[in-house]
Amino acid sequence: MKLKVAAWPIFCCPFSLQVVYGIGLPERRFVMSEMINAIFDRLDQWRHLPNYQLERRADIFFSMYLKGFLEQQIKLTLSDIIIPEFPLKRDLIWPDLPTNKSVKVDYVLFAKDKSKALFVELKTDSSSRRDEQDEYLSKAREVGFHRFVEGFKDILLATSTHQKYFHLAKMLAVLGFLQLPNGIEEYLYPSPRPGLTKQLKQIEVTDLQPEIEILYLQPKSNGDAGVKSFDQFAAYVAQFDDVLSQRFAQSLNRWRTAAGNTTEKA
Repeated sequence: MKLKVAAWPIFCCPFSLQVVYGIGLPERRFVMSEMINAIFDRLDQWRHLPNYQLERRADIFFSMYLKGFLEQQIKLTLSDIIIPEFPLKRDLIWPDLPTNKSVKVDYVLFAKDKSKALFVELKTDSSSRRDEQDEYLSKAREVGFHRFVEGFKDILLATSTHQKYFHLAKMLAVLGFLQLPNGIEEYLYPSPRPGLTKQLKQIEVTDLQPEIEILYLQPKSNGDAGVKSFDQFAAYVAQFDDVLSQRFAQSLNRWRTAAGNTTEKA
């Protein structure tokens, strides 16, 4: 049975484009349908080109369905907040190389009770999965999320882009991993001003220590319970009867075939 758009609240629904852009106008709905098809047709074609990175263009579409898909797959109630490109301070993984630089996790989602932090890596090409990445994610699990929140605070203090990193700090605070001093935003906006470093140092890391679970979302399963395949994801997306969901599901099934190794038009 197809799920209807109207059954989903607009603020959390990936299927609300028709609502936002005027569902009462048949001609407008037709235009949006054509545009959605054109977007995915282009992704389907361009993914076969030598230097095109599909993950960077398609990650927003995956993100809109990721929470519901993972709740279905792992039977865990998740927070609505998803953090993309979460920074893992490098020297927490490689202690011999002190630095405030980081490696990134594609998405981090959290159990509603904060018992788990799900590190999700999206691979639109199975060949892009590297042993080195598997190794450092395994080490990250041993380090623990609490230490990475502490590492994030170090990065926030060291960076020259405080405003962007503070947006991430606010997300972590909403989740309960940080406590922010009152009035700190006055030192950040509209531009950083003297006294900001003192304010940043007063940020407190809470005692929450969720277990890290590592998951991969990739074109085909390899039998590992931690790997979710595009056909599984497509089946979830296809439950919804809006144009975006149906068209995305079609592309997901096409993306199971390795880029370049196909008879589709490029």
